[in-house]
Amino acid sequence: INTDAVLVGNFGCEYRISYTVLGDGVNLASRLEAANKPFGTVVLVAESTRTNTQEAFKYRSVGSITVPGKSSVVEVFEPLYRTELSALCTSSNQICLNPLDDAPSIHTFPLTGQNPQKSSEVVESMVTDCDVLNAWRKVPRAVLNAFTKHYHEGLRHFMAGDLSKAERAFAAGAEVVPDDGPTKLLLQLTREGKKPGMTWDGVIRFEHK
Repeated sequence: INTDAVLVGNFGCEYRISYTVLGDGVNLASRLEAANKPFGTVVLVAESTRTNTQEAFKYRSVGSITVPGKSSVVEVFEPLYRTELSALCTSSNQICLNPLDDAPSIHTFPLTGQNPQKSSEVVESMVTDCDVLNAWRKVPRAVLNAFTKHYHEGLRHFMAGDLSKAERAFAAGAEVVPDDGPTKLLLQLTREGKKPGMTWDGVIRFEHK
């Protein structure tokens, strides 16, 4: 999922016309959809989408990537679970952040203007029929905390180029949650990056559409 300004409508001429969507933002969304396969994920979103929906969803970064046809680097995120929009709220213009934390925080937004809950509907519509978000919500807190610590430590070292530390952290995370797709891919890329003669800048490059 990507958030951007695009052209939507009927395009063509009198002999052939079609209703479609055009723009770089559409192309990036398509590439992110394809990137789910190597990452082992169901939904990936661009930074622009995460920024607009981060109060309604808990995200984790899966790294910075380039996609076919683009040289620019994009940080990509996976939605982990929906935050509780009502459990701890005291008025209609408050939402709760990080409900699994020991001390969930309350965020108040203006009643006028863009509603964070409304802006999350696009992401929610994409994950309503899949179990990935609810699956993360069911992970015991102690397990989730241990895994999260290893994962973020590994990703930090991965992007900084300290591949030995990244490998140890990802391997530790894989022991806690063995089937996590991004951990598997990042651990594989880390080990490949340690091979002699390899250059490293912390960016994941996908060469094929």
